[in-house]
Amino acid sequence: MSEKVLLTGISGFVAKHVAIELLNSGYEVLGTVRNSSSIDQTKKTLEENNVSTEKLSFVKLDLLKDEGWNEAAEGCKYIIHVASPFPLKVSNDRESLTPAAKDGTLRVLNAGINAEVEHFVKTSSIVCMFRKPNRSNPYTFGENDWTDLEWDKTTDYFVSKTRAEKAAWDLMKSKGLKNSLTCINPGFVLGDFLNEKTSTSMEYAKQLLQGKYPAAPKFSVMISHVKDVAKAHVLSLSNKKAGGRRLIVGSEVRSILELSKIMAKNIPSHAKKLPKRELPNFMVKLISYIDTSAKTMVPDLGLKMQTDQTYAEDILQIKFTASEIAVVDAAKSLIRLNLA
Repeated sequence: MSEKVLLTGISGFVAKHVAIELLNSGYEVLGTVRNSSSIDQTKKTLEENNVSTEKLSFVKLDLLKDEGWNEAAEGCKYIIHVASPFPLKVSNDRESLTPAAKDGTLRVLNAGINAEVEHFVKTSSIVCMFRKPNRSNPYTFGENDWTDLEWDKTTDYFVSKTRAEKAAWDLMKSKGLKNSLTCINPGFVLGDFLNEKTSTSMEYAKQLLQGKYPAAPKFSVMISHVKDVAKAHVLSLSNKKAGGRRLIVGSEVRSILELSKIMAKNIPSHAKKLPKRELPNFMVKLISYIDTSAKTMVPDLGLKMQTDQTYAEDILQIKFTASEIAVVDAAKSLIRLNLA
């Protein structure tokens, strides 16, 4: 097989794993980068993971500009759109990330439609599904749920991801191509970070291991192993059952304190730095005024979320990896990279 895939944001944490999965499965990959400087590092990282880069090429493109997207999509059978901003800090402007996320998504999809691409897979997130006012506790969400964009506690990242995914479905439905799109909706993605290039997932894991949190916020989230997320993208390309679906990819819901305990048990060298108790909610709210990265958690403090992702396992015919493995793989890779 040598079917060509346009993969956006190839130098990112999730996209590097998607590239590995694609190249190991025999696909030809054209990876987009925002800066040419990341090409060599990405190629080197893939080769260090015993991946042949013979069928890999790169193109420099910007999600905020039209130039080059139509040409890049030409001759591609599939598009996997991973690139999207996910900063650690939260902006007071709830729409600050929307242009790159939403307009970028539409640029990529339109280029693919013009090039008669067969199937599109977009990296979305469960953040598009679970944030709304007046939730029960525990709160159950699923494939048909959407985050409430009108709620003022819906922060910039949640807004951008939700607007981007909604826009993707609206466009594909308007063209009669709903079944040519699959969205992959993971939770908090952990696993092997592969190289030193920073990501928000990496920063949160790093801060835990470095002892930044004397106590843990009462915040819980579904954990997704990056390898499962990558496999889900690639398996969806040629799986008719995945067409038109939003696939929740992940395993157990874990609190930050549980993540900390898993790390302490498996990385005893760092056990002393890891939090051993939980912070009262009011303290997290106070901290969020100084450290905006804490703002992301505030609307969900003390909330136990739950979801049933077995339908995605059935469609993809895989079993998602236990959260403990994802947490340990992340921690061990940070130590291997001398980042914690």
